[in-house]
Amino acid sequence: MKAVLVVADGLGGRPTDWSGQTCLEAAATPHMDALAARGALGLVDPIGPGVRPGSDTAHLSLLGYDPHVVYTGRGVFECLGVDMDVRPGDICFRANLATVLDTDHGLRVADRRAGRIETGHDELEKALNGIRLKRTPDIEVIFRASTQHRGALILRGPGLSTHVTEADSHRVDALLLDVCPTDSDPASARTAAAINDFTRLSYEVLHDLPLNRRRLAAGKPPANIVLVRGASTRPNLPSIESIYGVRGAVIAGGALYRGVALTCGMKPIDVPGATGGLDTDLMAKARAAVGVLDRLDYVFVHVKGTDNAGHDRNATAKLQFIERMDAELIGPIVSGIDHGSTHLAITGDHTTPIDYGDHTVEPVPIVYAGPNVVCDRTSAFGEREAGRGGLGRWSGRVLPILFGYCNWAPKYGS
Repeated sequence: MKAVLVVADGLGGRPTDWSGQTCLEAAATPHMDALAARGALGLVDPIGPGVRPGSDTAHLSLLGYDPHVVYTGRGVFECLGVDMDVRPGDICFRANLATVLDTDHGLRVADRRAGRIETGHDELEKALNGIRLKRTPDIEVIFRASTQHRGALILRGPGLSTHVTEADSHRVDALLLDVCPTDSDPASARTAAAINDFTRLSYEVLHDLPLNRRRLAAGKPPANIVLVRGASTRPNLPSIESIYGVRGAVIAGGALYRGVALTCGMKPIDVPGATGGLDTDLMAKARAAVGVLDRLDYVFVHVKGTDNAGHDRNATAKLQFIERMDAELIGPIVSGIDHGSTHLAITGDHTTPIDYGDHTVEPVPIVYAGPNVVCDRTSAFGEREAGRGGLGRWSGRVLPILFGYCNWAPKYGS
């Protein structure tokens, strides 16, 4: 048996997204509809009913782990996802390259994503890795850029803690926040001081960088500061192979999803053109996914464009990306797999409606198809059809259910 899991980030929507339909319902998706007709649909609460999921906790849950038990924070997944060397004692953060304005009242956030910057990451990395902290010179700063505005940061040194607040307020027009300790441990105060130093020094080294002078001249927002959040250490997870006895791979342009999968023991497959954005090469991902199954048992394919469009509140972009995903990713995968031995699941990690522009608590649709799946009476892939599906509604554990169809699930009890 073989298995394919496709997670379209932020796939779910609301009826307000597109003339009374969700973007998924309004999109032309003949390949996913065909899978629905020969498979079974349901609704998944990524973590639990009424729980508004983060992408990191949602993926842990979908892959079969309990985030309430194993989650230490998002930063470590971002660091692992860009192949940083995470050591014991390291404090890891996710980072945004952002745009701030220097005002009479202090630095004010103008764009949390610096216009989703696409180029110049090497220049930014070089400048940031040259920072030496003033108040805590024994703490090493290690920064690596990921895709667009995303990056990862490691603080390495003695006496550090994850118990600090965030530098990112998540609000445009807000003044820059001071990071504070969240407990009385001196290590937390020392870590907060280090992050505050780094944040202000990042502005000093970036605001007049040649890259940012060029961006300003072109009318683009400069990437002139780094805002960090998600302080974490490396979690100790049993690998998927140790639980199920099967080996798998991850194909993902985004560092977070790659990092979560690596922590679970998957092999990373780097695909040229996999950007983690709306412009990602979906056909290259499909070819890589089919090729992986020649040597491994399963593959997890992540796409991010659906979520980017949802966060940008761009219904047309989300609908068009769903249609591209159907034609350029799902179609080629379905054509390339052995239908007599391969099970396929397609879902999202959370709902990102156009009207809200962020994650919400609604469940996401899912379809399973393959030789051991008892088909239901659904004929299209969408939120309302999934509500009528034969699989009902449950929380998390999407990958274990997929493995169950492949007869890989260990027995609980005798």
